[in-house]
Amino acid sequence: HASYVIRCIISPDCRRLATTSADHTTKVWDMANNFSCEETLSGHQRWVWDAVFSADSAYLVTASSDQTARLWDLADGVTLQHYTGHHKAVTSIALHDGPV
Repeated sequence: HASYVIRCIISPDCRRLATTSADHTTKVWDMANNFSCEETLSGHQRWVWDAVFSADSAYLVTASSDQTARLWDLADGVTLQHYTGHHKAVTSIALHDGPV
């Protein structure tokens, strides 16, 4: 990252670590491969405050000061959904996609 790291989280399958940053990106690290950077997720226009993995570790949702959240497909690093409409920064995120 080129600026502050704000949050780091481990995926449910314990294979990846995600870090969010003031540099407007989220990086996904391969924990089994000496923490090499698998992917840099770019698209937010301001600080990325939080992130959460899906239950199957295939997706990541990020929250940003740009007043949006994004759903990322980690297989190819693209935004699947861009959630807009907030009038202030989105600073935290939660996801429940597992069995009830």
